[in-house]
Order: sequence, then structure tokens, then C-alpha cells
Amino acid sequence: MRDPRPASPAAVTTEGGRSGVAGGPVVVFRPRAVLRLGGPLLLVAGIVLAVSVAPVAAALAAIGAVISLSWLPKVEIGNDVVRGRGLVGTTVIPYDEVREIRLRRVPFGPPRPPHRSYRFGRLSTTPIRLRIIGDEEMIQLTAALWADWPALVRVMLSLPDVESDARTRGRLDRYG
Repeated sequence: MRDPRPASPAAVTTEGGRSGVAGGPVVVFRPRAVLRLGGPLLLVAGIVLAVSVAPVAAALAAIGAVISLSWLPKVEIGNDVVRGRGLVGTTVIPYDEVREIRLRRVPFGPPRPPHRSYRFGRLSTTPIRLRIIGDEEMIQLTAALWADWPALVRVMLSLPDVESDARTRGRLDRYG
């Protein structure tokens, strides 16, 4: 059976790839295109409806503005660092400090969520979170919101000295 992991970060081509500082490739992972395009469309629809004095216009524009924030986050894999840019700041983890990659089901909502997770097609009530864990820093993102998260996990697992566990590999095979 063929090894599903690419040999290097250069083997993965996603949108937004550009050459790095040292001449090597930088692979850029962004949230799903539906989120990046849907936010501005909802914002414009809310503004257009506000002109016609529709009662739902303000709510539609507010939802569009919140979803439009999906243009900001991205994960860049360069020659020697992983850079995660979020809404607040940027986290940089050099390759030699990356210890582990985890895919975990992390519940959100009430403090004591139900122990059972329910699936509706590809969606689940308990989302999978991707964690790139370094010595001092951690990049965490919700996998369902990112288009190429399986490729991101495979690239990170191809780095030397990066560990994962059976749960992570099982979830990558099952959901990726």
C-alpha cells in the first residue's frame, strides 16, 4: 500500500503557495472557500436589504461581518517554520520544536456536554481539532472549517521527530 504522507512540504500544492524567504516553497492553508466567499456575500446582502428597510438586514449584515473574518486565519508551512496566523496574533513554531500532531474531538458548549457525539453526514456535534504542539507554543484549529486539513496533517507528520498516536492516525484515515 502506498504511503499517504507526502515526502516534503513542497509535495503539497494548495492555493496561495509562494516562494519562501530562503528560496524554498511556502505552502499556505486557508479556511474553506465557502466561508471566505459567503461572509462578504452575506454582508453585501445585508447592506442591500438595509436600503430596502428589511427587518432582518442588520442581523444578516452582522453574520456576514463575522463570517468575513475567515479571510484572516491561515497556516503557512515554510522551509523551517510553521506559522499560524489567527484573528489576534501569529504563532511561529520552528520545525525542530514541533513535538506532536494531534487530532482530538474537543467538545464545545456547556461545561458538561453529552458523552455521545451525533453525526449528520460529514458533520458531527463534536468537532475534530487539529493541534500542532511545539515546545512552548501550540497552533489549534477546527478541522471542519479548513479545506485541506488532511494534507496539512500529512505534511506535518512527514517531518522528522514528530510524533502522533493511534487516535490521530485513525481519525486521519477515517475523516481525511
